[in-house]
Amino acid sequence: MLPHLDHRDGCTRYAPGHHVHWIHAKKCVQEPGQAVELLLTSGDVHDDGRLALRAAFDHSGELPEVWTHAPTGLRELLAGHRGRVFWLPRWHALRFVGLDGRATGLVNVATERGPLCETVTPGTRRSDSGRGGLTRGL
Repeated sequence: MLPHLDHRDGCTRYAPGHHVHWIHAKKCVQEPGQAVELLLTSGDVHDDGRLALRAAFDHSGELPEVWTHAPTGLRELLAGHRGRVFWLPRWHALRFVGLDGRATGLVNVATERGPLCETVTPGTRRSDSGRGGLTRGL
């Protein structure tokens, strides 16, 4: 299972910076738009969920600072990832690609900070949860 479909933190929101909805994932594949390859490591993810994006190669324009609701989960994903990471600005997403060129993960990030969700006990539901049947992931 791709990491973005595994909701282990107990959060079920699909708002920017939270989980990837299946429609969001589909759009990222069908209409990715511009993709900027990044230099990104687990050390780049701050405890409050912020991370500054850095282009791996020459890139015109600035890249944003983005936010994730689950910094620990993103750190773990980055630590275990062997391959490339791309910023898809049109879809505010980080796309993980393995050494074989296949997508291995997709992380929804926001350009504005929000509340962290990692403290939610796995298996519990939140009153502000988004729609969808998934109950575990980044």
